Amino acid sequence: MGSTADDAAGNSKDHGSTSDDAAGTSKEFWSLETALAGIPKPVTNPSSSPLAFLHIIERLKTTPREGWRRHGLSHCESIADHMYRMSIISMLCPDSSINRDHCVKMAIVHDMAESLVGDITPLDNVHKDEKHSRELKTMEYLTTELLAPTNPQIAAEILSLWQEYEDGATPEAIFVKDVDKFELLCQSIEYEKRYGAKKDFSEFLQVVNRIKTDYVKKWAQDLMKERKQFWETHATGK
Repeated sequence: MGSTADDAAGNSKDHGSTSDDAAGTSKEFWSLETALAGIPKPVTNPSSSPLAFLHIIERLKTTPREGWRRHGLSHCESIADHMYRMSIISMLCPDSSINRDHCVKMAIVHDMAESLVGDITPLDNVHKDEKHSRELKTMEYLTTELLAPTNPQIAAEILSLWQEYEDGATPEAIFVKDVDKFELLCQSIEYEKRYGAKKDFSEFLQVVNRIKTDYVKKWAQDLMKERKQFWETHATGK
């Protein structure tokens, strides 16, 4: 996860395959070479097809988001699950001044580096500059070395989208970062409902105060009302 909503939903090393497994090494001591050593070497040369790239990003489908694991959820969402719904939410942007297609692409790309870096969270004691360095090295490897030989234009676009999200300066990046937070809020409340109020994810709700765009704020307010009603109903047994 990243450094906004991701910080809130992170912080875990409970059970199952960890994000350390995804990265092929511990979070404290990481290198691209060590991460790659933990996965099968590509059979197909990157100069002939994008298979090597695709095999690595498949790991996003099987690497769970760390915050849920800390709460003992054995069947929680993967990184790819999170990015998929973010892309759908991005399509719902009501602001015509924002390039929605660009936002959808950014949502799909923004956590791609976690396929090799793993889901780094605040409890891992990895400085944000170190985290960014690891993710940049991974993105450069995925795009420049694995994808560019067959599609240099798309490789450059993916790397640019990732960096734009990291910088968080454009209207599109600001919106997608808000979507990241909003998707976390949705998932938190959905898990609370799924577990019949036996799980309380209120610690993740702090991200609502960091949402910047007015319409995402409104979505989040509606969500908080929904959550309040759920917990009140559960408390009264109605």
